[in-house]
Amino acid sequence: MARSQENGITILLGLKGYEVGRVSEAEGNMAVEARSRETDPVCPYCNSVKLYRHGLGVRRSVLHSWTSGRKVYLELSRQRWRCRGCGHCSSDGAYLLRPYSRMTRQVEQEALWQLKDRSFSQAKRELGVSYTSLRRLLEKEIDGEVLSCLPLEEEIFLGIDEHGFKHRELVHMVTEVRKRRVLRISKDDRIASLKDFLLNIPKDEVEDVCIDMKEGLRKVAETVFPRARMVVNPFHVIADSNRRMDEARSMEQDVHPKRKVQIPKKIFLIAGEKLSEGVNSKLAALLDKYPGLKVFYGAKEKVRELYRQKTREEAASTLDNVILNLRPADDGELIRWGNTLKHWRDPILNHFENWTSNGSTEGCNTRIKMLKRVSYGLNNAEVYWRKMLLGFVPC
Repeated sequence: MARSQENGITILLGLKGYEVGRVSEAEGNMAVEARSRETDPVCPYCNSVKLYRHGLGVRRSVLHSWTSGRKVYLELSRQRWRCRGCGHCSSDGAYLLRPYSRMTRQVEQEALWQLKDRSFSQAKRELGVSYTSLRRLLEKEIDGEVLSCLPLEEEIFLGIDEHGFKHRELVHMVTEVRKRRVLRISKDDRIASLKDFLLNIPKDEVEDVCIDMKEGLRKVAETVFPRARMVVNPFHVIADSNRRMDEARSMEQDVHPKRKVQIPKKIFLIAGEKLSEGVNSKLAALLDKYPGLKVFYGAKEKVRELYRQKTREEAASTLDNVILNLRPADDGELIRWGNTLKHWRDPILNHFENWTSNGSTEGCNTRIKMLKRVSYGLNNAEVYWRKMLLGFVPC
């Protein structure tokens, strides 16, 4: 083969440091003979340069690339070396191929890139690589610490949330909300697993921990980060008020004979400032007809008003007013609502210190839902958390 042609093939295939020999075609695929030109090897075990030749390895055929829909295989002849210092044997070209692997590192990177936004079935069809090979590659490359490197000198604002993995099975996700980075997707929703990960984060650097209204999350965050502020995500506070409003509407509807009364749902959940004049009149008529809903609706709107305040003092005044109106009520649900807001008063108001929220974490949940849809669901928890983490690895 002409020298210029050999150099061109070497550059195109990314085979720096290799001699390219005969190129052939077999069964619709391409086969390229390649042999290492490495002359100054280093021992991968002790970094010694005192090595001597120890025979040639068995010629291996490994997948290296694709061209025009055809696979390109390398027929590799690798020189074996033995270290005079530690006595270990090794083969050259470690940067090109893992030990015992049937794919070069270039193929592995391409496979992970394909798998990042696609299902295993799509990646399998595109690359011609089996599901088992893709899964093993995912398990080798993606671990629990792949995204969790944080600069120790900077302030850390954590977000903790959970989402559904399969049916009613949940997993925890930890993010850095200011940097919009996923740090961890756990294999389950056990508090012990979450605590084990949080203990790896420097506790003195954590300023805020944003959570939803779950006592277990609050306790573990306060235990691990005693100096950090606990912040309740505003979304969950408003969602909780909407849920209580809808439960009250549903109970009021169920008091009457079945299907005799239908109280509309959406009109009570839309923000009051977004209602038109005609819809406002309809809402007022409904509240007059069902006076039991007035206090729920008024409290729901006050909670929304809470997050329009500019300072913590103004927000505290609004929240205390809501609690004061709810606690002496005759309805047990209103009393429980008031007690809940009182219990979470400080974490709710801590939002107004740094305006910390889990907005970016909820955005990550949206991306995870998209990845689950394109993957047609994942049943194995080990594969699931690795596949989801892969979706957040920077390109």
